[in-house]
Amino acid sequence: MNTIYSAMKAIILKDGKVLIMKRSMKEDHAQVLWDIPGGKIDFGEDPIDCLNREVMEESGIKIEIIKLLRVWSFLKDSKTQIIGITMLCKYKSGEVKISEEHTEFKWIKPEEIDNYDALDGVKEDVLLVSTESAAKQ
Repeated sequence: MNTIYSAMKAIILKDGKVLIMKRSMKEDHAQVLWDIPGGKIDFGEDPIDCLNREVMEESGIKIEIIKLLRVWSFLKDSKTQIIGITMLCKYKSGEVKISEEHTEFKWIKPEEIDNYDALDGVKEDVLLVSTESAAKQ
C-alpha cells in the first residue's frame, strides 16, 4: 500500500543566521545529515499548529511565522511520498534544547550551508533565504 503524508518545516532566522540540526542515528531516514526543525502533520492538526509543536518538541524554542517559503515533495522510499511546506520564521524566545531526534545544532549564515552534509531540500530552503536577502540589498 502506498502512503502519502504531509509535513511542515521551519527555516528559523535569528540575527541573520539559520538554525540547523543534525539528525540522530535513531531516525528512519537521512541519519546524521543536517536538517531543519519540523515534522509530520497529525491527522486533523492545523499545519501552523503542527509547525509550532514540532519546533518546540525538537528545539525548545518559540517562533514567529513570517511567510511560506517553499512547497516540496519527495519519495522517502518506494511506497511513501512526503509533501511538505517550508515556512520562513523568526526566532521568538527560548534556548535551543535538542530532542533525541538530533545530536547537535548550529546557527549558521545561510551561505554556509554547503559546508554541511545536509539534505538537498534543506540546502535549497536555506539558499532561498540567502537569495532573498541578496535581492533586498
